Amino acid sequence: MMAEEQRRSEAEGDVLPWTVAEFYRGQSVLLTGGSGFVGRVLLEKLLFYCPDIDTVYVLLRPRKGLSVQERLHKLLDVPLFDRVRAQRPEALGRLQAVECDTAQPGLALAEADARVLAERVSVVFHLAASVRFDDPLITAVRTNACATRDLLELATRMTKLKAFVHVSTTFCNEKQHEFEEKLYPVAGDWRSILALVEAQGQSDPVALRVLTTKILGPYCNTYTYTKNLTEHIVDHYSDRLPVGILRPSVVVATARDPFPGWIDNFNGPMGLMVSGGKGVVHTCYSDPDCYIDYVPCDIVVKGIVLCSCEVARKGLGPLLVYHAARVGIHSITMGRVIAMGLEAGAELPFSDTLYHPCCNLTRNRLLFLVQFFFFHLVPAVIGDALLSATGRKPMLIRLQRRIYSAMMAVSWFLLQNWNFANNRFLGLEKRIQPEDREGFSYQMENIVPEAFIRDALHGTRRYLMKEPDSNLPQAIQAYKRKRLIHLILKTLFYATISWIILSKLHFLLFAE
Repeated sequence: MMAEEQRRSEAEGDVLPWTVAEFYRGQSVLLTGGSGFVGRVLLEKLLFYCPDIDTVYVLLRPRKGLSVQERLHKLLDVPLFDRVRAQRPEALGRLQAVECDTAQPGLALAEADARVLAERVSVVFHLAASVRFDDPLITAVRTNACATRDLLELATRMTKLKAFVHVSTTFCNEKQHEFEEKLYPVAGDWRSILALVEAQGQSDPVALRVLTTKILGPYCNTYTYTKNLTEHIVDHYSDRLPVGILRPSVVVATARDPFPGWIDNFNGPMGLMVSGGKGVVHTCYSDPDCYIDYVPCDIVVKGIVLCSCEVARKGLGPLLVYHAARVGIHSITMGRVIAMGLEAGAELPFSDTLYHPCCNLTRNRLLFLVQFFFFHLVPAVIGDALLSATGRKPMLIRLQRRIYSAMMAVSWFLLQNWNFANNRFLGLEKRIQPEDREGFSYQMENIVPEAFIRDALHGTRRYLMKEPDSNLPQAIQAYKRKRLIHLILKTLFYATISWIILSKLHFLLFAE
């Protein structure tokens, strides 16, 4: 009976006709963004779970005096790939670096390399993008939109192409807070925007900066605007190429695979976690009652891989969009996230903290500015004065200026609730073969927030801050000392305020 139901399900298209390993057997993959956080986790997943994959071409650009091959070796030299090195060392030989620059026309790709990719590649993962919110329009359009168009043009030459997966973001349309897994309109035609940027960017970049506000329209930054623009470019090729889009929400540390807590960048909540844990940030412009939609990186990567299998099965046709989001699965507010982070920080404190970790969230802009002035700027001025007096370079005011800019850039996303429909994304997991359950099942309902945040903090401490577990006892003792100092200063502050108020009341009540 069960076998009959499975055959019927396969006939109806509910179950993938192959396992992930079978789909990738003998296939060559092209990956952009392989040096990034999600890109590296995706590389590890492919190398470990697809033992018969042919070649993975990683597009990289030379950087800091390193060739692309040297950069490839460096990005592999991290604990993330320990499992591959131990159990599938031969898989590392399947990686091949290809020199390119996604910010340049035609990806700055040599024609000889383009021919090899066109002849051999059957799956493309496009992850490369600028994630800076304050990029000039010309930079964001070139890196996010023009590069995608050029890569899609290259894909039209790929004779074996089975799937092209573009990784976008759930926040690519700010004009509403209820999102379905579909394409949304964008302000302006993408061809006109690209032509304008490519023409004006060369002849009159100043004029383009002046036009930026008008071009962006309701979008609050160039990142979200260009990500939406890019999705329409992908859709334009959907009648010629098998394409799909996966939109992750806020990507955070890994939950399970290859191990809990892997993180290698300060983007998003990790930056707040580190700056708060280091005692640098004490207030944040955010609604403590708004829900934050975060998704572990390994679940995003599973979705990307399964999306490629589904796109290959679908072939040409309407564009499929998937939301890698956790809506309805252990929903949690920003206030609770901060509280759990502080609780975990008491057990896993960072070393050499500036002050006792504490962070107050407020949705009131005026209150935030007042708190930022007293808790951030005033201590920074005093700290820089002490650094100058001791012959060291002042840095705290500059640091607080960057922190303020970062907070204002993300405040739009932290002051309101977002609802991302994710039925299609969750449906991908339901269509995998039984053999893929271990490696590609999401099981998001089993990710308990408290345990996950503790693992994420531990991973941040170990892999991002490079702090060994052996120094934990000393860090805990330092944490307790600074907590005592914090309580004493807090008591003195409130005692002083109370004394001033009582003195004024006494004067008003008993003055003759």
